[in-house]
Amino acid sequence: MILLLGAGADDPAVAAFDGYLTRHAVRHAVCSDLGRLAFGLHVDGAGRTRARLTVPGHGTLRGDEVGVFVRNPWTLAPTGEDGATGADARFAADEYRAALWALCALLPTVVNRPGPRAWHDDRELLRHLDRSLPLPECWTSDTRRLLDRWALCASPELHVEELLTHERRVVREPAGLGSGDTDAAHLRALFAPSSAYVIELCVGRRSFTVLNEPGIDVAAESYREVVRGITDALRPRGVRFFAVALVADDEHRVSVSRIVSAPPYSWYRKVADGVHEELRVELEDGVR
Repeated sequence: MILLLGAGADDPAVAAFDGYLTRHAVRHAVCSDLGRLAFGLHVDGAGRTRARLTVPGHGTLRGDEVGVFVRNPWTLAPTGEDGATGADARFAADEYRAALWALCALLPTVVNRPGPRAWHDDRELLRHLDRSLPLPECWTSDTRRLLDRWALCASPELHVEELLTHERRVVREPAGLGSGDTDAAHLRALFAPSSAYVIELCVGRRSFTVLNEPGIDVAAESYREVVRGITDALRPRGVRFFAVALVADDEHRVSVSRIVSAPPYSWYRKVADGVHEELRVELEDGVR
């Protein structure tokens, strides 16, 4: 069966996938509270660890009988009757997510599988790509240093993220960075040829072009080879469903700006049936 773990029934991505599985009579369950998923581990005589879990309404199942889709695990948190906040609530949330990580790390079929320490983030995923693909970047709190790097790189734009507020903006002139106060911000800046994006939604071994602002030929073999290289690099890390944001230069050569491991449903609404069918295949692959 397929188990959808999400922050709540109002998550559009979970709701849409739930609806798709219901319409196609695929056995599945939706759960937003890990406290309702009792699970245990068994180590056999050969030292192999196996998981069993109890899914509400479906009884107790072996780990190899369940394919798990986790939607943005950082939004999941335990629900308490007292609505506790503060240090105790943060500790409980961290323990909750640690339990979820342990469960998903042990199950054989998970989209997307957590890494050795936790779920993969954008920066970690970029490290697994061919070194020529990601845009050059700079992490700094010194805007003067960033201006010097920009002058050396000579890119037309900076794609800047404020690491504390997560605000993002495109900068085309040095004045757009502000006064140069070294304590003003903590920045991640990408040196980019443009802000015309191509967004490729990758699921399993298929991909869907959901945005093509520069109008490049997404059917060209050279472009398809780039996308296949990205999916082939991330699949061994257990990452089977993600969006990749690419930018193109004047000659339509693409570079990777971001990898989004929990793409918003609005990005793939128009191709949702195709995406959900591929997700179903991925989640049922290997399930007994």
